[in-house]
Amino acid sequence: MTELGDKLKQARREKGLSLDDLQQITKIQKRYLVAIEEGNYAVMPGKFYARAFIKQYAEAVGLDSATLFDEFESEVPDTPQQEVVNNEPTRVQSKRNPMPAQSVGNQTNSRNRFFDILPKILIALFIVFILFIIWFFLLNKQDNSTEKVKTDTSNPTVKVEDSTKDKDTSKDTTSKDTTKKDTTSDDKKSTEEANKDKKEDTSKELEITKGETSGNATTYTVKNTDKMALSLSATGDSWIGVSDASGATIQNVTLSAQNPSAEIDLGTNKTVSVVIGNSPVTTVKINDKQLELAPTLVKQVLTIKLEEASDTSSDSSSSAE
Repeated sequence: MTELGDKLKQARREKGLSLDDLQQITKIQKRYLVAIEEGNYAVMPGKFYARAFIKQYAEAVGLDSATLFDEFESEVPDTPQQEVVNNEPTRVQSKRNPMPAQSVGNQTNSRNRFFDILPKILIALFIVFILFIIWFFLLNKQDNSTEKVKTDTSNPTVKVEDSTKDKDTSKDTTSKDTTKKDTTSDDKKSTEEANKDKKEDTSKELEITKGETSGNATTYTVKNTDKMALSLSATGDSWIGVSDASGATIQNVTLSAQNPSAEIDLGTNKTVSVVIGNSPVTTVKINDKQLELAPTLVKQVLTIKLEEASDTSSDSSSSAE
């Protein structure tokens, strides 16, 4: 056991917290918490995760993580970025090193791929050419038909019919006019009802209400939707844990410059908890609508609740009357 692990364990006991309690607060698996206290960082998924978990552990038991990292700098593992900088060759060495033979092979492979793709490109161009010919043929056919209609209308013919036929046709036209009026009135009613339905649908936009912030915990209420989809993005390193109402983990995500965003389908869950390790660089959206986070907190715990849609049967019946 290391001195850093002893200090964290002592601070946890002074807070009266067990490892299970700490797991519920930080959303870090218990075996990783035990590994931090024992100084066994080999079981961690990576050095970046080890530093992030130590920082969350320290903040959960009331210790300053920056001071802790300075005091136990020799025990805390380095980040992968520091390892990349230490192992990066100088510019002089890169200039002296000749171009590897593998790059030449890559050039030949790219040429081979181009010749492999070339037949597909030619086939696609041939298909586009055929479609263009069909379109041009149909366009000319339409022009010819319109010209025929114009010539027919330019030479009208006069027909003489009996008066009795005129009476019958006048009756038919009056009956047709009445039926047309009825159909037009029905069409107007149907269009008005459709417009009302569209207005009701558009008025029910997604609504997110932010509750009060207590400590580092904030509650949000989501309305006018059946399902929730969580969108995460960050401009820097940020660890995010998502769990359901029972505390079971849905997904843990680590965002960085290489992995700046993530999409999480919450399924049928009506209540979820989102723990953010680095809030100032993190953006959280529900159904593409951004949540308003507390600006002064680094670590935040968000509780998002989906409110069931109210029954609108009474409204629809009154509008029908």
